[in-house]
Amino acid sequence: MKYLVALCLMISYTYAQKTVVYDKKNNLAFDIYYPKDFKENQSYHVFAWVHGGGFSGGTRADKEEVERMKDAQERGFVAISISYRLLANSSAGFGCDLPKQEKLMIFKEASFDVLTALSFIQNNSKELKLSINKLILGGSSAGAEAILNAYYLNDLWFGKRFDQVKIDGLVSYAGALVDDRYVTKSNILPTVYVHGLSDDVVPAYNAPHRSCSDKQPGFFPLNGSHSLEFLNRKYQQASLAIFSGSGKHEWSGLRKEYLNQVFDFIAKSILGSDKENKQININ
Repeated sequence: MKYLVALCLMISYTYAQKTVVYDKKNNLAFDIYYPKDFKENQSYHVFAWVHGGGFSGGTRADKEEVERMKDAQERGFVAISISYRLLANSSAGFGCDLPKQEKLMIFKEASFDVLTALSFIQNNSKELKLSINKLILGGSSAGAEAILNAYYLNDLWFGKRFDQVKIDGLVSYAGALVDDRYVTKSNILPTVYVHGLSDDVVPAYNAPHRSCSDKQPGFFPLNGSHSLEFLNRKYQQASLAIFSGSGKHEWSGLRKEYLNQVFDFIAKSILGSDKENKQININ
């Protein structure tokens, strides 16, 4: 009996959390959180997440990132937190002094890393003891920009390289897209948008990144959450928008009070087939 209890504890510990290197050259890894009572012969929905930090900071080990992963894990998802290269490490940071072309390169390389991680996960599912049902990809701030660009600009930037990567829905906290002309009726996904509409770092509307003026090297107009949510409505694809009129970039954070609404939407419209467009407006 003691042996059986010890064996059960060992199995539970083995599948609680695991760190996997997906890019040895750049020493990039992800943490995978298996749900309680994980069974190898059962398929699971995956909730993959990319942290923020202005492409110069932040890690998947940050308190809020771990908390978000454990929340998804407790809801029965396999939760995966992905690291990527932080390339905005010059004195210009990722602000208005960094030239647009360098910003574009950083956006592109972050998206490349995200897709490389997802490709690794899907190609090594047996080794990870993971049978994937549906995959939800999310991120906050820089991570949200990385995931939106990774999905919608995949073909433009990377051709057929990541064709095998399948994404079923998106969750964007304070994210924006480089070019919304690549969002179409045929590729738009059910999406959660969380954003402060007064954000002066990542625009919620069609506006310059970091509020740069057109006379500064880093002037780079982006398509923010409010504009992208309009496309979900236009193309009759499901969306949940949680917008704060006075909110700024702090809305890229965990926002525990809205997690139930986020996961209710995931259940109904990403795992299910509900096409509702719902908007929650906060002052």
